[in-house]
Amino acid sequence: MARSRPSGSKKSSHSRSNKPGGKKVYRSSGISSGAVNTDQRVIELDVDSLGYDGRGIARFNGRACFISGALPKERVKAEIVSANNKRVEAKLIKVLDPADYRVRPSCKVYQQCGGCDFQHLDYRSQIDLKQSSVNQMLTRSSGVKDIPWGTPIMDELNESGYEYRRKVRLACYFDKNKQTLLVGFRAAKSKKLVPIKTCVVVNSYLQTLLDELNCLFDDLHQNEAYKAELYLFAHIECVADEDSTTVCFRTIKPLSDRLRNRVVHWSEQHQINVWLKEGDQDLVLISGEQPFYILQDGTKVSYTPEDFLQVNPKVNKKLVSQVIEALRLTEQDTVLDLFSGLGNFSLPVARLAKSVTAVEAIDEMVQKSILNAQQNKLLNMDAVVQDLFNEDALGWLDKGADKIILDPPRAGAELVSQHIGRTGADTIAYISCNPSSLARDTKAILEQGYNISGAHLIDMFAQTSHVETLLIFKRKVL
Repeated sequence: MARSRPSGSKKSSHSRSNKPGGKKVYRSSGISSGAVNTDQRVIELDVDSLGYDGRGIARFNGRACFISGALPKERVKAEIVSANNKRVEAKLIKVLDPADYRVRPSCKVYQQCGGCDFQHLDYRSQIDLKQSSVNQMLTRSSGVKDIPWGTPIMDELNESGYEYRRKVRLACYFDKNKQTLLVGFRAAKSKKLVPIKTCVVVNSYLQTLLDELNCLFDDLHQNEAYKAELYLFAHIECVADEDSTTVCFRTIKPLSDRLRNRVVHWSEQHQINVWLKEGDQDLVLISGEQPFYILQDGTKVSYTPEDFLQVNPKVNKKLVSQVIEALRLTEQDTVLDLFSGLGNFSLPVARLAKSVTAVEAIDEMVQKSILNAQQNKLLNMDAVVQDLFNEDALGWLDKGADKIILDPPRAGAELVSQHIGRTGADTIAYISCNPSSLARDTKAILEQGYNISGAHLIDMFAQTSHVETLLIFKRKVL
């Protein structure tokens, strides 16, 4: 249980403890402003809240202090790494008084690997604190006091928040001294590689694939001819779920025919789709078939390893279902799907609506979504190329729609949000991966004559601070 400071025990801004041979430790109760003194580096802080980036937030000398790894209701010792007149950045040294929801991380390399940053926080509390953080940003930006939060979109059967990812990108580094290829993840905020054999957040299909990859590289190290080419490997993208298993090897130069044939033989042994991206050459499928995933309604979505797809397949299915339920589609509805990608939403929505127009900036993604519509025999779906950050995009809004789906990148949909009322749409489903841009866009959409009728936290990235949110907007009835 976190202890609170007794009433009247506040110390002055100059209070400190000096230990022989140690650094001066300053308390967090000061109110002075300006730059931090060079000898005032180690401080003790009471953490009040959690930022949307997952860092604990405390107050130091009247400024917000951000500490990675610290949690609300904790007292910590931290070292200041940078400061200005508005904010302080600090590094956690020690948790002096841990919160009840602090837990032991499951990963052995958690402190080194840059993949996860929330394993020290109880899983259920991760969801609660994320929602609280998003709620605070939305209310402050939009002025809406009571956001109508519904049940979080999550995999209820996964009580631990582990073993869910279907996709990872592995980095490769060839150690010239040891003549060994290291494969793993990048360390946090660093290019340093953390070798891994197993990962606690990948699903069982992907872990099996990682095991088979390890066996492949162990075998290649035993052969001098193959070993001489291991330095060519730069990155490996892996995707695996109940529908298909795929690997993409990215190399700095073309592989020899001998090594390529060895990789093909390995893929055929384990029924793995293998793609190859050699230097500046095009991505090619050298073994297996086009990978795909199946949505809740049986819709088949084909993709290549370089395409964006949600890493959590079970939560993605629930998200698609929740969006469809919120839109309350009829056979008379016209739908505009903006930032549509492969058609993750467009395809299942087309089964229920009169027509769907999918708008996406990347031409290759548009072509793939058209092929996906054709393979699912959806004749009422069209897909077009359009940069939605360009003024030209506003023409699509003037065409009108009954329902709109917005699924933008981290930058959000600022331009579209400012003019979305021109569509006349009665319902908007906004899927966000960045609370900051969501807060900005929410304010713009509300000014276009809409209310927030529903909100759901999306637990797409358990064990990380990454937050996704679904907001449903309804046009005000005049």
